[in-house]
Order: sequence, then structure tokens, then C-alpha cells
Amino acid sequence: MVRRYTVETVCFEVMLGSIAAGLAVWLFGMARKSFGAMPALLWIVLTCLSLTCAAIAGVLEFTR
Repeated sequence: MVRRYTVETVCFEVMLGSIAAGLAVWLFGMARKSFGAMPALLWIVLTCLSLTCAAIAGVLEFTR
């Protein structure tokens, strides 16, 4: 029986989504005259989320 959704696939999807959203926030912030605190904070949070998901997927993949 093949599981359709595993932790790795969910983390990978969240990682791709947060990278795309982080890039969009970064581009929005760079298009404005001042980058601002909220886009910068959101970019940091989304980048940390994608790194965390990548770490989870990597640990699960390489420790089995």
C-alpha cells in the first residue's frame, strides 16, 4: 500500500509554497521606496519555514 501523502511530501509542498511566497514578499518590498518592517519580517519567517521543512525532509530521508 502506497501512502499518497507522507511527511516528506507535505514538507516539500510547504517549502515550495513558502519559498514562492517569500520571493513575492521580497519583490513587493523591493518595489516600494522603503522595504519596511512587515515585508522584511514576513520574508524572514517564510525563509525560516522553508529551511525548517527542508531540514525535516532531509532528516527523515537520510536517517532511515
